[in-house]
Amino acid sequence: MEKVIRNYEDLVAQGYGQGQGRNYKPCKTIQNFSSIGRSHRVQGRVSGRLHHLFSDLELSTFLLLDWNQNVTDIREHYPLNIKDINSICSRYQIKRVSIEYRPYTLSSDFLVDFGSFSIALETLYSKDLNKPSIIETLEIKRRYWEEEHNTPFKIITEKDIPRTVLENIEWLYVEKNDLEVSKNIIDTAINLFAEMKQYPQSSLITFCKHTDQINQREIGTTLALFRKIIALRLFEFNLEIDYRDIILSDILVSNLIDYENKVHATY
Repeated sequence: MEKVIRNYEDLVAQGYGQGQGRNYKPCKTIQNFSSIGRSHRVQGRVSGRLHHLFSDLELSTFLLLDWNQNVTDIREHYPLNIKDINSICSRYQIKRVSIEYRPYTLSSDFLVDFGSFSIALETLYSKDLNKPSIIETLEIKRRYWEEEHNTPFKIITEKDIPRTVLENIEWLYVEKNDLEVSKNIIDTAINLFAEMKQYPQSSLITFCKHTDQINQREIGTTLALFRKIIALRLFEFNLEIDYRDIILSDILVSNLIDYENKVHATY
C-alpha cells in the first residue's frame, strides 16, 4: 500500500490529473499506459487539447460529450485520491486497492463539467457488468464521487450510445480542426441558405449533387461545404436523423445572422 500511495503522489506532483481545459494532464496517456482495445488521440473542441482514449466506447462517449454545447470541460482519466479511496474501503470493509504496476492510479474515465456542476462517468461494455472485480471497483468509485465529493456518478455502456447520433457526429468531426468562422464561410452559408429555400423538399444529398453538377464541380464539393457549416453550428439539424436522409426543410439556421452581423461589422 505504501508503494501505491507513493506512486499516486508522484503522479500528482508531476502534474498528472491536474489543471483544467487546455492545461489538464490526464493521469493515463497513450504513451504511459497500455490499452486493451484500440486507443485514440482526438483533438477536443471544448478543451482545445489532445485527449487520450483507450477504447472505441471511450471515443464514442467523448465525441458525444464534446459536441454537447452545455459541456464546458472534459477531463479524461481523472485520478481518484488514494487516501479517500482507502478510507472508503476501510469503512465498508472492501478489499483495499493494490496495484503492482506503474504508473498507478485509480481513475474515472471522464469528469465532465456543465458550467456550475460536474458528473463523473465510467465507460464499460455491458458484457463486463457482472464481473465481481468490476462491480467492486464501480462501487468504490460511486461512493468516492457521490459520498466524498457530492458529484453524480454514471455508467455508460455501448447500449447508451445512440448509433445515428454518433455517426452524424463522426461525419461532422472531419471538420473538427478547422473551426474558424470567416467572412467567406458566412457568405457561403448565406448563399446556400437562399438556394435551399427554393427546394425545401429536396434531400440534402440530391441537392448537393445537383448543385455540383450545374456548377461543374466535383461531386461531393457542396456536401463538404454543408458539413463544415454544420460543424460550425451555423446550420443545425436533428442529429437523430441520418444526415443522408434529411431534407432541406429539416435544416435550420442557428447562429448565421449573429455571425453575419459580427463579421461584416469588422469590414
